[in-house]
Amino acid sequence: MAVARRRLTCWAVASAAAAVLFGCASPGHGDIGAHSLQSLAQEHHVCAVALAIVKNRRLDTVESASGCTPAVAVHADSVFQAASLSKPVFAYAVLKLVEQGKLALDAPLLQYLPDGYRHRHQPLKAEPSDLVSDPRLQAVTARMVLTHTSGWPNWASGPLGFEAKPGSAWGYSGEGFVLLQRAIEAVTGEPLDRFMASQVFQPLGMDHSSYVWSEDIARELVSGTKANGGPRKNMALTQPIAAFSLYTTAQDYGKFLVAVLSDAPLLSQVTASPVSVEPRLGISWGLGWGL
Repeated sequence: MAVARRRLTCWAVASAAAAVLFGCASPGHGDIGAHSLQSLAQEHHVCAVALAIVKNRRLDTVESASGCTPAVAVHADSVFQAASLSKPVFAYAVLKLVEQGKLALDAPLLQYLPDGYRHRHQPLKAEPSDLVSDPRLQAVTARMVLTHTSGWPNWASGPLGFEAKPGSAWGYSGEGFVLLQRAIEAVTGEPLDRFMASQVFQPLGMDHSSYVWSEDIARELVSGTKANGGPRKNMALTQPIAAFSLYTTAQDYGKFLVAVLSDAPLLSQVTASPVSVEPRLGISWGLGWGL
């Protein structure tokens, strides 16, 4: 399973066997088996990298390196902004609620939101916003959100409209994940950050992960870097957003991957009915994961 890097930070999960967190000056690719992590970081000007290796469904090792001068301090507990790799962790929690019978994958999400869904034009700001009145919203389900078939765009800075009939086509959408987040918060009676802490991070021992910024996160947070090696400004995300606000470490994300790989019923559910994304490349989308 692989998830593409997104624009908020430079990240990758390379197959289901390794979690790699980057603070990048420029992108690069390499064979970890043929080169040391440090030499690869230097070759590709990666200022901070942490690598968690999972073998046989166990967290094997966590390595770190800095390929810039001056070197960036990075270690097993260094925190990175996860960007869109927030989504699979959230999807895991959603499927656990389904397993507990608290959420139905194919029920309209408005079933859990009796007052309707208010879309924020900027996800981190309460206003401006609009109440989505399009009747097609009645058809959107958790399954559609997790497989990116809600019919919504990735983000809408104005009123939110459909680009396709719900369930009819794949189209990557962060907006859909915010809708599902609101449904989950309504079902559990908790804000997303507290729900994820109690239901995922604490049980899995992910002690350095959070969907909101805190002083503890800030102390270990690795800044991204620009192409010239200069630091990027860290984003203090004080509101939890399922689509992108996760802060985590390579070690914690490795623990998460171990939990996913060790849960046969959940893996079967994730991969049972994937939606085709790019047939020529064999890419499809399961429940929360690019396959």
